[in-house]
Formats: sequence, C-alpha cells, structure tokens
Amino acid sequence: MRLIAMKTCVAVVVAVSAWAPLGCAGLPANHGHAKLAGILWWIGPADAARPVDAWQEDLEALDALGMDTIIFISPHAGAKPPGGAADPFDAFLGEMDRRGMHVYLCTGQPAAWWTLPDPAPEITRASAHVQDLVARYGQHESFAGFYIPYECYVMWGDAATTTRRLYRDVASACKAAAPAKRTLISPFFILDDRGVLGDFRWATPEEYRAFWEDILRDSDVDTVALQDSGEHLACYTLEQRAPFFQAMKDACGASGKTLWANVETGELNVTSLEDYVARFGAKTHVNDPKTAPFWRGVPADKLVEKLAFCGRYTDTAVTWGYAEFVRPTNGPMSAELYLDYLRALK
Repeated sequence: MRLIAMKTCVAVVVAVSAWAPLGCAGLPANHGHAKLAGILWWIGPADAARPVDAWQEDLEALDALGMDTIIFISPHAGAKPPGGAADPFDAFLGEMDRRGMHVYLCTGQPAAWWTLPDPAPEITRASAHVQDLVARYGQHESFAGFYIPYECYVMWGDAATTTRRLYRDVASACKAAAPAKRTLISPFFILDDRGVLGDFRWATPEEYRAFWEDILRDSDVDTVALQDSGEHLACYTLEQRAPFFQAMKDACGASGKTLWANVETGELNVTSLEDYVARFGAKTHVNDPKTAPFWRGVPADKLVEKLAFCGRYTDTAVTWGYAEFVRPTNGPMSAELYLDYLRALK
C-alpha cells in the first residue's frame, strides 16, 4: 500500500522512527547498486546560522535513509559570525561528531571564475579561507574534507588553463593546511550535442576523459563525484550517460583517484529536447527562471534505477537535489517523496 503523504514535519520524524528498526539504511551492496551515502547542499546564511537543535529533524531524516555525509557547496557553511558572537556552525559540527557523521566544507568561488584573467588572486583568497576553516574547525572529527566548487564540463584555451591551475593550486592549499582531509569535486557532462540548450562547444567522451585525466594527474583532488544527469533533464536515458561515466572512470583509474556518482534527485521534467524548446525556447539555459515551475524531485523508482546504473562504475553515490526537493522539513510534497525514498531504499 502506498505511503500517505505526511502533513507536518513532526509526522515525518515519527514515520522515520517507525521505519528505522526495519533496516532501511540504504540499498545492500550485494544488489549491485551504488550506496547513497550523503547529500550536496547549498545553504544560505540563515541555514548556516541555525542553532544545533534546529538541525535535528534533518539529521534524523538523513540517518534513516542510511546517509552520513553532508557536502556543503556554498561558502556560507562556516562563515564567521558577526561581532565575535558564538559560532553556531561549531556547535553543528560538534553534533556531527557525536553522530559519527561527515562534513565537507566549501572553498568558495567568484562568479564566472573561468573568465578570470589571472587566477592568482582567487587562489590566494581560497587558500586563506581554507586555512581559516582548519583553524576554526580542524579539531572536529566530522570535518572530513573540502569541496572545491569550480564545477565545469570541458574547457578550452585560456579557460582550460585557468581551470587546471585553480584545481591544482586550491587542492594543494587544502592538503598543505590539512593533509589528512579529502578534497572533492563534482563536474558535470553535457548530452546536448546539438546545442539546443545554448551556444557551447560539445566534447566527445574521449575529449572528456583526456581533459579530466590531465587535471586529476596534476592535482591533489582525491574524489570526483560525477553529476549524473547531463544538465538535469528528465528525458535523458541511462545509456546516454554511460559513455561519460566510463570516460570519468577511466580518467580516475589512470590518475589514481576515487570515483563517486552524484546521483541527482532534482530534475527538469521534460520528455525530450523538442519538448524543452516548445516550453522554454531554443538556447534557453536550464537555470533560466522560466524553467522553475518544471523542476521536480526525482521519483523513487527512477532513483533506484539511477543507483543501479551508477553501481557499474562506483560503490558510492551522493546526491544533489535532496535538500531542495526531498528533505521532509521542506513541506508536504517533499515529505511524501521522502517517504517514497524511505520505502524504496530499505
């Protein structure tokens, strides 16, 4: 019988408690699925400043799904509180210590970072930020590593040179400040080889592998969490994604890096590229405000299929989209989808 949507966050927490003893902590490894281990979460200043008690429902919900890792992909996590006030994020990390959970903190980035005429000032800024994070939070066992957020596909020319140097020097700064902490990136790939979604140069899987192998060989990046969606469109098939996953697996294998999957749980609900053009117009970027009403959380059965697909390439998955579309504290629609996930992943 289908689980009924919870009408309040409190009801969801009760449901979590009821399900937890049934062994719903993620898909068993022997099913061949990648295990869903954590989430990537963009938080704003208000979330970053939450008192530790306000995190409890979110952490319980993650725990019930078998996830123990939060990768913060915005610089607000760990921002200095004003005027010497107590640091609520320090208390949050203390709670993560107590729970045996793991946190990655973001090194930050400027807008349009790939257009920087000289990456040196950005490397200096990021290095100082990393040192500050280690000084303030390095004592926490839950502080597992750094998220380096220069998300991209393939770059050419000056932009490629800037990208290589940013990954190399910022990852090096992370290791200099905290050698034992992991460095993680989350690049994407594009499946639109016709330029429907914008004017950009498309790379073949072979070009993709060569670009990332070069970056990974030359940097202290430890883990690549490859975004799995090909620009967030629901219409793309799993088999369309396979050549790029294989390319990144090969790049990681050749450079001695760890591959994870970023199995996205948010998507634009379109049936084809033609459907996309009919709704939004040709050359419309996926993050254009006009696409906003068509975003949705990925259905639970599709999530299971995606985890099975990614299991061909890695044992570990994290997800972007959970905080935006699945986190039960967001409201009734998210709470219903969360319970679908809970049932599907038991």
